[in-house]
Amino acid sequence: MFLYNLTLQAPTAINAAVLGHFSGEKQRQEIVVARQQYLELWRADTSTGKLQVEHSENMFCRIRSLASFRLTGGSKDYIVLGTDAGALSLVEYDAKLARFTSVQYHEFGRTGLRRQIAGQYVAADPRGRAVLVGGIERAKIVYVVTRDSEANVLVQSPLEANKTHAVCFDVVGVDVGYENPVFAALEAVYDDSVAMTRVNKQLVYYELDLGLNHVVRKWSASVSDTANRLIALPGSSDGPSGVLVCSEGFIEYRHWTGDAVHRVPIPRRADTADERGLLIVASAVHRMKGAFFILAQAESGDLYKLTVQYTADAVTQLGIKYFDTIAPASALCILRAGFLFAATMEGGSHQLFQFENLGDEIACAEYFSTDDIDGSAARFQAHELSSLALVDEVEGLGPVVRSRVLNLADEEAPQIYTLSGRGARSALKIARHGLEVSELAVTELPGTPRAVWTLRRREQDTYDELIVISFLDATLALSVGEDIEEVRDSGLLATAPTLALHSVDGGGMVQVTPKAVRHVMPDGRVSEWLPPQGREIVCAAANSRQVVVALARTGGHCVYFELHAQRGMLREHEGALHVGSDVTCLALSPVAAGRLHAAFLAVGCEDQTVRLFALDASRCLEPLSMQAVAATPASVAVVHQLDALRLYTGLVNGLLVRASVDAVSGELDSTRTRFLGARAVQLCTVQVRGASAVVALSTAPWLCHAHQDRLRAIPLSYDALTHASGLVSEQCPEGLVCVAGNTLRILTIDRPDMVFNHASIPLALTPRDFVLNDESRHFVVIESDRGHMLPSQQLEQAGEPLPVEQFGLPRSARSDQWASLVRVLDPFTGDSPQVIELEDNFTAVSLAQVPLNGETYVAVGCARDLALAPRRCTEAAIRLYRWTQSGTQLELVHSTPVDGIPQCLLPFAGLLLVALGDSLRLYGLGIQRLLKKAQSAQIAPHLITQMQPHPQYPDQRLFVADVQESVRLVTYNPGSLSFHVAVDDTVPRYLTSMCVLSDGDTVALGDKFGNLGVVRVPANVAQSLDADMSGARLQYERPRFGKTHKWDTLCAYHIGDIPSTISACSLVIGARQVLLYTTLLGSVQVAVPFVSKGDLEFFRALEMAMRKLWKPVSGRVHLAFRSAIEPVKGVVDGDLCETFFKLDYDAREKISDLVDRTQQDIFKKLEDMRAMFAF
Repeated sequence: MFLYNLTLQAPTAINAAVLGHFSGEKQRQEIVVARQQYLELWRADTSTGKLQVEHSENMFCRIRSLASFRLTGGSKDYIVLGTDAGALSLVEYDAKLARFTSVQYHEFGRTGLRRQIAGQYVAADPRGRAVLVGGIERAKIVYVVTRDSEANVLVQSPLEANKTHAVCFDVVGVDVGYENPVFAALEAVYDDSVAMTRVNKQLVYYELDLGLNHVVRKWSASVSDTANRLIALPGSSDGPSGVLVCSEGFIEYRHWTGDAVHRVPIPRRADTADERGLLIVASAVHRMKGAFFILAQAESGDLYKLTVQYTADAVTQLGIKYFDTIAPASALCILRAGFLFAATMEGGSHQLFQFENLGDEIACAEYFSTDDIDGSAARFQAHELSSLALVDEVEGLGPVVRSRVLNLADEEAPQIYTLSGRGARSALKIARHGLEVSELAVTELPGTPRAVWTLRRREQDTYDELIVISFLDATLALSVGEDIEEVRDSGLLATAPTLALHSVDGGGMVQVTPKAVRHVMPDGRVSEWLPPQGREIVCAAANSRQVVVALARTGGHCVYFELHAQRGMLREHEGALHVGSDVTCLALSPVAAGRLHAAFLAVGCEDQTVRLFALDASRCLEPLSMQAVAATPASVAVVHQLDALRLYTGLVNGLLVRASVDAVSGELDSTRTRFLGARAVQLCTVQVRGASAVVALSTAPWLCHAHQDRLRAIPLSYDALTHASGLVSEQCPEGLVCVAGNTLRILTIDRPDMVFNHASIPLALTPRDFVLNDESRHFVVIESDRGHMLPSQQLEQAGEPLPVEQFGLPRSARSDQWASLVRVLDPFTGDSPQVIELEDNFTAVSLAQVPLNGETYVAVGCARDLALAPRRCTEAAIRLYRWTQSGTQLELVHSTPVDGIPQCLLPFAGLLLVALGDSLRLYGLGIQRLLKKAQSAQIAPHLITQMQPHPQYPDQRLFVADVQESVRLVTYNPGSLSFHVAVDDTVPRYLTSMCVLSDGDTVALGDKFGNLGVVRVPANVAQSLDADMSGARLQYERPRFGKTHKWDTLCAYHIGDIPSTISACSLVIGARQVLLYTTLLGSVQVAVPFVSKGDLEFFRALEMAMRKLWKPVSGRVHLAFRSAIEPVKGVVDGDLCETFFKLDYDAREKISDLVDRTQQDIFKKLEDMRAMFAF
């Protein structure tokens, strides 16, 4: 078995983010974010307040930390990557190439996540003279950064500042002006020979002597044992220099100059109990003219504003004040334009806020280091957002707890239902393939329109002025503005339908109706061209200087007009065009830069062909090329995408055909075909992010545009549309005006870079598992959180409750108290018909829907006073519920006590199978409780976490996953009522997910170290099991020493993220099944099985060629990354193969020679592989 692995959606969780001028533009700030192994450049549009992903690139490594630095006198920021590559990586963003490029790469250690190998921390000197790369323990490497004579960035030989027996918690660069660079590290020193009773943490300054070219340990001071974070303050003329040391419950200022220690407590909410102090998890320093301030965020999500009063010699006062509350973030970035970016940790949605004020106007107590205040007395009254206003939010899936691939909405493609988030910010998220569309306006029309256009009075105008709608026998003109009103003096003929419409160079417009070509002059005069008597115009195409019309029932007779340069009038070309078949559609190519006229005319004909004609003066109306298609063309469009002309053809049978056009000869090649729907495809050209795109309308609207150096077609998650046109106005810079039925709609596509759009249904607590009632299509979700109160208990609290989406769940007085509930959820409306709260400190740990005695029940495994380390409880039970009210309500039947934590449940052989620790127990339905039928102990070495039945023999075999000893094939003997292990593994896999394939002998596995594996039952064992279903024969035919049979490992592949769920499903209509898996950090990936030996050999050769001739920007060896835990086997990295699209021509040509294929063949193979089986 061989797999082709593809990423559909990159991880949505952000683990690091930095702010800077990475494109080199002075007035433009960007945010570089790290999403596990992806490095992305984000930009906040200050005019619209929207976040945009400018570029995303797979680094093929674990990005552990980020830092930005700027060389002295430079205007561009560079990025320092801390990765598992065992090397220093300096990266820059090339705005011309729109990609990240490697500036410097220097290896210093072994690869992988090792505590003594640097890469966990990176810090840069604020003046851009040096960078430090540190490890968790011992390792600290300093590089001096300079320029050569050609202004290229250089790094000198590394200087070590290693400290043995020292664990590092944080590293920052201290701003000391242009003195020798200084780095501050938070270290804990330990001794192997002595048992550690307490942690001895120190703040250590390391100085880089630029003259002597070495690093010395300049100064150290003891700090609190709970210190966890350092915040560097501006220095030189901008601030006092030094660092803020963040500890549990307080923040203090420290510097090597020996100034007095200034300490302020971290205020707590007025309604919270006095537990341990708060920890700071994120911070941002913002510099202004002559001042600065710090925003620090505690783990509760509360933001604090820190101010530092100082003189020329020393700090005089440190102040702290409650600012606002947002979701806990992994990184904060303050933009000069007045925005705050927060990379959210819990809910998966990253937020952009705008500053309403700097907190000075809010009546809240401020605490200073000069005041003698006890930490428990520092309190504040939390309030809703007052200093910040949410302006944009980027939805994401992570963290994903569970997922299922279903098609409950009966759409063409299935939906992915995920349990995501934590606490009050958790949700059931529904991910659909397609772009999210925002509906700005909907207007009823007096009839059913056939087409719509937008029109500018002059070609050089910035905004559209008219929306023109064509009906069966009329044309309606509407003005574009704050209000949409009918325009009666537009100059258009309102008593006839419109076939084409465009503004004319120099003013005026041209309107094509079935009876005439009307040229409306700027002064209101109208010039008309009438077709021959008895003939009508069937279709037309126009731009600012050219018009082409086709006459009906003439065998393809077309008339071509050009705008006369001196007279400003349309002039009919002397020679007519006779195509040879009736014309169904026309399109003009875009006008190239520096030219006045379009170079090509595309003609769709009744004989199922598309023909291309030249419009140059030297060869006007000369045929150039012809393409045969599978059906009659319904529409054509020619656009300029990725530095080439593309011809799109929509057919009446729902197919979309794309071909590349040679800009000189007009030859067509690189044809691609895709099925969009059952309706004829109508094409409309629009602008997306300033680039040309095509909207294809069939049973669903699709967007065909260039994204990340490749062309893609992606559906729009919206209703079916009849016609569309681009709209540019002050309120909507890039919009669509569309007609659907008898309505006119104005839409925008906010994020064309996304793959999925998400619909969220909020939950109250952290979700753990869910099942579906197939008849009512309602979910049952179990939720639980430790140390929090139930929703009913929250309502009983005195005072006005705060919104939990902003402030999180209120904590209970007992840290060991559990809040847990069972929820019945309608995924269509988002309503919860029933919520069952578990009382007496019971928490739900497992869930299953099980048929017993001909009726379907819901079983919930519960534990009371659950403790996780060590794992124990005072009481455990299995609660059985019956569906009522047509599957929308649950009724408790009875509760059965058990003598262990019911970790997982499974319907098996008409009974309920319960995993209790390492044992399996079968229960049948009784009147007052479940009745024990069978039990077998020590099925797994440690703890059974998952169970799945055999797809072909669900009553005789099952697969059991151990928490750290992989998966086991277990057989059930109904005669002896016992379970026996038939097959186990040789590799100790710490499983988080598994999926049994349809053959019953193959299992896909995912473990907590980020690996995907596929194992299979040996052929001889499978034959023995088929001969003896009970598995008794295998018990007597064990190999030597009484060991069980072992799995055959077919595939092994390092993903770099923890797979939370693996599913076997089909994503494309009529395609075979693929393995789709979601990961903890929110990525969605598929593994496509190869069925053709030719395809396998091709993609393996391409992968080998890419590994040989291309190196990731991070410098990580691709083969080493994919083999980080276990040597890669049986899997081709599709993400690496698709990097072929982003290479320059020369690099692609070298790889093509190695593969012995042309570049176009490789492009087609890669596109077909994704289009046929995935998105």
